[in-house]
Amino acid sequence: MILKNKNILVTGADGFIGSHLVEKLIDEGYQVKAFVLYHLLN
Repeated sequence: MILKNKNILVTGADGFIGSHLVEKLIDEGYQVKAFVLYHLLN
């Protein structure tokens, strides 16, 4: 699959798999948006 001209969104980018996937995609030259959902405790 050719993704060079596509936008790539990685959800869960703060997890083990997601963070490694983001790093690999960036190293390969892809344009990546990383999505992380944080829950703040009061």
